[in-house]
Amino acid sequence: MLILDSKLQTQPQSQTKPSARTVSLAIAIILLIVGVGAGAGATYLVTHLGPAAPTVNGFCELPIVTNPSTCFKLCSSGQTITIGMLLDLSKTLSDQGTRAKDVSVLAMNDINSLLSGGGCNVKFATAIDDYQLDNNLALQDLKALAASGVQVVVGPLNSGTAQYILSYAGSNHIVLMSPSSTSPALAVSNDYLYRTVPNDAAQGLADARMLVDRGATDAIIVQRKDTYGDGLANATRDRFVALGGHVEPIIRYDASAADAGTLDWTATLTTLNTEFNNAVTAGYTVDKIAIDVIAFEEFSAMVIKAQSSFSSGSAHNFPWSTLPWFGTDGEADNGKIITPASTGTLVAQVKIVSTLFSTSDNAKSTALSSSFISKYPSTTCDSYCLGAYDDLWLGAISTILVGSYNGTAIQEYLENYIATSNGSLYGVTGPLSFQTTGDRLPTSYQIWKVVLQSGTATWVQAGSWDNGSDSITWTSVP
Repeated sequence: MLILDSKLQTQPQSQTKPSARTVSLAIAIILLIVGVGAGAGATYLVTHLGPAAPTVNGFCELPIVTNPSTCFKLCSSGQTITIGMLLDLSKTLSDQGTRAKDVSVLAMNDINSLLSGGGCNVKFATAIDDYQLDNNLALQDLKALAASGVQVVVGPLNSGTAQYILSYAGSNHIVLMSPSSTSPALAVSNDYLYRTVPNDAAQGLADARMLVDRGATDAIIVQRKDTYGDGLANATRDRFVALGGHVEPIIRYDASAADAGTLDWTATLTTLNTEFNNAVTAGYTVDKIAIDVIAFEEFSAMVIKAQSSFSSGSAHNFPWSTLPWFGTDGEADNGKIITPASTGTLVAQVKIVSTLFSTSDNAKSTALSSSFISKYPSTTCDSYCLGAYDDLWLGAISTILVGSYNGTAIQEYLENYIATSNGSLYGVTGPLSFQTTGDRLPTSYQIWKVVLQSGTATWVQAGSWDNGSDSITWTSVP
């Protein structure tokens, strides 16, 4: 386990001190993964370990390494270790999957540069599979990765697939690290799934508070019929009701058909329109009825259908409410929801004010975001893109610290980290602090909305929600 407090300072010194080169490797790892709060520990290493003859073994004898002998064998092996990635590159999370794929190039370059610069001749690589939001395909991909020796997999992106493949991952000791799976149903201790994002018990609080903040007293929730949609819809409903609101019967649509692009949307929208008008009849005013949509990229198809089918002839014309529509992390800052331009204009009409887990801005995240924009100028590295970068680093560094690319040992290390040193690892998303279930501790959520800028639909950050105070701060009120 990585310890940077008094336990580190009482660690007995090795007879063979590491060289300045190997110390620089350890320090670089610490500074890349551990935040400014670890400065004292890093200074201790620089001051007290001192220079000596160059040796990889010096790095492996540092206190941060859990098994020096196996670390030495690993760092001297010259092998290439492959981390798998289960990403959606072609369906309704493809915008997110593409960003994760792109940032993996930067992550591998950074990891391998650091290791080679410190005399550790292990290299890391990725094997990326497009599982197309298909549970069966994801399982087959995972089995193929396991057969090739992969012990750590970044992904899958969605909770439904994570739930489907988790049993196989656990039985075969393959560590899954997801930057975006958020269902509370997967908040289970001591399993093989670790999520560098909070589960939706927190996002439900944020979404409900956002509805109340905008004056809603009644809500219509439309959701994907899957593990993600169910968990977040229930969390939002329960909190909104606790805050004094009323929720109409939740509308669930076929997520598989939506992902395949075959969902007609007529039944869903007819029910939505009926519930809206029923709410007005029951006494709720138009400007107090919130429409909350828990979706992925299919949201744009829903809006297109709504505009063509319900723009006239109903009791209340599209978009049925003077409030903006509300969304979630499945929609926030998603470029494909606002393309082409004609679709973006429709989405801007309803604004789709959406929450997204907020990372901690720091020098590392700023540098990575700059590098990402330079290499991929048409997009930005959002929270889940940054999370994918951290997941790859966490997989690589856990392997080095354990001294073996072994899923069982890596899972034990992560459990030990959560129990003893939680938060001492610091990535581009900020301190990696986990609940005992292996889910990120919630801090805050960004709020994004779609607006027209010079006639072009654009995502802009509109505010944030703070977990500690359960309050909204707006920078651009929707």
